[in-house]
Amino acid sequence: MALSALLLCAFFSVPYLPMVDLPQHSAQISIWERLDSAELSATQFFQLNLRTPYIGAYVLARVLATWLGAVSALKLVAWLVVIGHWGAFSGLVRTLGHPRWLGLLGLPLGLGYGFYFGFISFIAALPFGLLAMSAALVHRQRATARTGLWLAAALCATLVTHGFAFGMTFALVAPLLCRGAGSLRARLAPLLAPAIRAAVWLVPGSSAHSIGLTIWAPRFWDLTDVPALLLAASAADHVASVFGVVLLGLVALSLGRPSRALERALPLCLMLLGYCLFPLSLGGFSPLHLRFAAFMVPALLIACEPRAAFRSWRIPLCIAATSVAWLGLFVHRLSAFARETQPIADFVARMPAELSIRPIVFERTSSVFPALPTLLHLSAYYLPEKGGRQAYSFAMYPTSVIRYLSTVTPTMDGGAEWHPETFSAASELAGYDCFLVHSSTDRSNELFGARVNELRLVFHESGWWAYFTRSALAGERVSIQKGSWHAQPMVVSR
Repeated sequence: MALSALLLCAFFSVPYLPMVDLPQHSAQISIWERLDSAELSATQFFQLNLRTPYIGAYVLARVLATWLGAVSALKLVAWLVVIGHWGAFSGLVRTLGHPRWLGLLGLPLGLGYGFYFGFISFIAALPFGLLAMSAALVHRQRATARTGLWLAAALCATLVTHGFAFGMTFALVAPLLCRGAGSLRARLAPLLAPAIRAAVWLVPGSSAHSIGLTIWAPRFWDLTDVPALLLAASAADHVASVFGVVLLGLVALSLGRPSRALERALPLCLMLLGYCLFPLSLGGFSPLHLRFAAFMVPALLIACEPRAAFRSWRIPLCIAATSVAWLGLFVHRLSAFARETQPIADFVARMPAELSIRPIVFERTSSVFPALPTLLHLSAYYLPEKGGRQAYSFAMYPTSVIRYLSTVTPTMDGGAEWHPETFSAASELAGYDCFLVHSSTDRSNELFGARVNELRLVFHESGWWAYFTRSALAGERVSIQKGSWHAQPMVVSR
């Protein structure tokens, strides 16, 4: 509980969390708020899409945003998700009869690959998936109406929060129900609930539409990256790799022999095979296979028999020390990340409202969190605070809660956010008020060429450069002083 309180204070002590997609999720929640208020700038471009398996975390964030604002609401949701993961993981440890100190590892494990990439719906589904695993273990021991309802509820909650997480949860739960007390029909009956929910709620929608190619490429050697993915974004974080190996070692030392029941070994086998063999890109959505790492430790707990007590009294001390050390390192990095992203907070504070912004990010990787492209979407934090429009938006995707109207053509599609070199001043200059560039060098001539005189630099701080078009500057007096900008109250012409 002390670590949870420390984490809450850390989350709210910095302006932004190191979660790649969180700015875009904040923008989605902010647009949803404006849809409810019927503002023309929102209703003119967007519509609400509730027939999506990504709605769970969004509904909670939307409710909290009424009092906290979109950014703070998602911070609180992220914290609740991490704490929920700890609670659900501890519950699974107790259900299986493993030493309870193992449950503490659920807290650092809640800060894994999905957290750092800002997959808010995916990580919000993980606690429900863990609860479904615990419910399935109880249901197979005594298949009653009550245990069946708990399992059905956990599965449905996973489905409405994240569809892919539900698929993995189903692969974990179904083998466990193949054997146990009662009839096979009674044990499998709870699996009908999410199937009916999907048929009635998801199938009539558009969330299953493909947005690209399906690419398959086996990658068994990539299993060496799993220890790092438990705690970080990639194996490029060598410290996370070391901590991940230590964590897996502590888990292994705390477990008994492998279970002789085949159905208990199958979940772990399926997670390993999914990681190695699942398509690199499924209908244009990628990468998905890395998310299998989130369920590997829970599957390992299921695959092994419980040990009555630790082999040594030092093991629980090592578990506690490892958890505290990793969370301490996270808080330290978070403080450095706040300094790294301060220019964006300054940009948002100083800019006028209702700008249309085109981000051009050449250097997207954080210097604090190794190999994490957390600078990619930072410009989207402008929208919750000041409104306006972002060139790149999750609204273009069929699974998003907030979608573009069919009459709107996305201006940054085809992976343009990852390829700043595809920017074309000739075709895009007239479409935006502000161009926000992240680069360690001045690229104005390279980007805008002969039309550079049509723009004016209004913000420059630590590699961030903001240029206004003539229409945005029309009738205003702007001066640049030490990386800031000063102007009279501004109304952007459309």
